[in-house]
Order: sequence, then C-alpha cells, then structure tokens
Amino acid sequence: MKWLMAGVATVALLASMQAASAALINAKGTGINYTLTEADTADPLTDRFTLSITGINAATDTEGGREVVNAIAFTPPTGFTTAVMITPPSGFVLINGGLNSTGCNTTGNFFCFDNTAVADVAGDPGLPLLAANSSLSFVFDVTTATGNFAGYNPAFKIDWRGTKNNYDLISLPIGIGGGTPNPQCSPQPCTDVPEPASLAALGSGLLGMSGLLWWRRRDEI
Repeated sequence: MKWLMAGVATVALLASMQAASAALINAKGTGINYTLTEADTADPLTDRFTLSITGINAATDTEGGREVVNAIAFTPPTGFTTAVMITPPSGFVLINGGLNSTGCNTTGNFFCFDNTAVADVAGDPGLPLLAANSSLSFVFDVTTATGNFAGYNPAFKIDWRGTKNNYDLISLPIGIGGGTPNPQCSPQPCTDVPEPASLAALGSGLLGMSGLLWWRRRDEI
C-alpha cells in the first residue's frame, strides 16, 4: 500500500505542474498564429521565453504584405527587473512601456522590444516581403527579483510593418501559466498548450508507478 500511495503522490505532483506554453491561434481573425513558451535557465532568477509566429503572408493571412516586426511588448511579471532579446541577435532594444502603431511608446505597464532598424513612423518601410507562409521566432530572457513566475499571464502586443498602411494591433492575454483565454482569438479559442517536457515527466511518473506496483505484486506471489 505504501508503494501505491507514493506512486499516487508522484503522479499528483506531476499532474499539478503548470503548462509552460500557450497559443494565440489566428489572433483576432488575422490568420497569424502566435505561441509563447517558457523554460528555466541556469540563472534561478531568469526564465527564457520564445515567441513563435507562423502563417505570415499565407493565404489565410487576412492582412498580408508583411515585411517586418517593428515592436513586440508584454506586461511584466511581479518583481520584473529586466528583459534581454537573445534572438534576433541585433536591432531590438528594450524600452519600458507599451506600443502603438508607430512602435514602442514608453506608456503603460509593459516592456517593449523596439526594432531600431525600422523608423518609428507608420507606413511601408520598403523592405522585401516576408516569404509566403513563413515563420519568425523571438527568444528573450526575463529576470525578476525573486525568480517566481507562478501565475504569470502576460498581455501581448505586436506592431507589424508592410504594404498595409496600419496593421491591426494585437493586444491580448496569451494565457501562459493558466491564464484566462481571450475570446478575441478566433475562430478557435486561445488554449493552453502542455509543455512537452511536462508531458514527458508525467508519463515517466505513470510508468514508474506501474513498475512499483508490478514489483510489489511479484513479491507477494
């Protein structure tokens, strides 16, 4: 019985682990998919986030003509101290505050990565179009005073530049850490996506419990 109870406790602990990724699927009907994932780093005060964007200039992209991301912004976690863009390796600088149609605007409870390679004016920067159905990935580290990211549910904003004069500004909770999905994610709802590592850990716990029960039954025969 003690082996069974230990196994049940292990599974309960693993099952309680929060998913560390979430998706904005076809946000606001633009045909673009945004996914944010979170992972630990060697620094206990810092977590690494990856923003993946897919469906750019695809047939389903209702705005199209996208050339470049001008700025991205997130609301900070409790105890926020700094954030650093890891990739792309150059061009994006940290500015405190949110963004509008011209980029980071230093206003509001956000931290913003501004693409200094693009002028902060609305309109077409005259760059080549991003490939049809292409994707982008932004990796950045966020540091807090305590390293506690429990319950972090950032609001997400992005400013695009291209042949469309003004792209719709996405400004939605992305739902990481079990946050409430936003109904503007359409046609599908924003849903939390289990982190692969967490699923693997849960599977290992179930296998371990099965093994313990098998050995216990064998000893009793």
